[in-house]
Amino acid sequence: MIGLVVLAVLVVGSGLTFVLSRGGDDKVPASSGTPSTSTSESPSGTPSPTPGQAPSVDEIVTASKLYAVGPLSPTQCVEPKVAPSTFTTMRLYYNAILPCMNRTWLLAMKKADLPYRNPKVVVFNGPVTTVCGPQNGTRAFYCDQNESIYLPYALGAAYYKRNPISGRVWMMNTFAHEYGHHVQKLSGIYAASMTRETEASTGNQKIAESRRRDLQAACLGSAYLGSAGPYIPIRGPLLATWRVLIANTGDEYSRPRAHDRGSRVSHNYWSLVGFNSKSPNTCNTFVAAPDLVD
Repeated sequence: MIGLVVLAVLVVGSGLTFVLSRGGDDKVPASSGTPSTSTSESPSGTPSPTPGQAPSVDEIVTASKLYAVGPLSPTQCVEPKVAPSTFTTMRLYYNAILPCMNRTWLLAMKKADLPYRNPKVVVFNGPVTTVCGPQNGTRAFYCDQNESIYLPYALGAAYYKRNPISGRVWMMNTFAHEYGHHVQKLSGIYAASMTRETEASTGNQKIAESRRRDLQAACLGSAYLGSAGPYIPIRGPLLATWRVLIANTGDEYSRPRAHDRGSRVSHNYWSLVGFNSKSPNTCNTFVAAPDLVD
């Protein structure tokens, strides 16, 4: 659906398995191991807009000023002490993190001379209808039409009840990912990418564009988590759990099967790129080789 981005996660048994999906029932194997933290930066050499002319959609996604802001400036916020186990406390949890994300991204957008607006955050329980369309209540998503991040209470509460550490990691990672889509919206990348997807001549080209857009959001969200790591903190058990999460998120596990968000290998790669660099500079998925955005 145009203007609607979905991130879903599934916990199986006593292990952790996370998956991206548009909808349906997700059935995935339990995860094992953690990925290496080694990574390489994304390709460089992006084109620049022609002087005196409005940039094309290709120039917007490949040569955005967002890719030159350098490492994000962390806001020294600690993780909220409230236990996000009820609807009220989960709202408090997200709303305590929100100003930290706002401040970090405000500084980045200001540095890039790009516009900035705080997103709205909605914690919902059950089916919800938005200007971007209805949702069944089990997915987090970003609606670009009203610049709102929608976060499901039931899913987060279920994960937290099963394992507080994995629940908190899922909440922080999901929130950061959806905020990444908001950054794309503010920079013009989101709309330009949607136009490229609409105008693509084949179905494979359309879903490839969708993957590039979603994997960039994963990279941007992870860049925030990397910069905030000393304060949130994403270290120790939280970091180990986050590594399992990003290594086991991918289209392979989506039900019904789709290949529009990125494979587990690609998702792991771009999440680590963002986390380790702490910078949007490395998140230019739109010039990456096809095998890195599979």
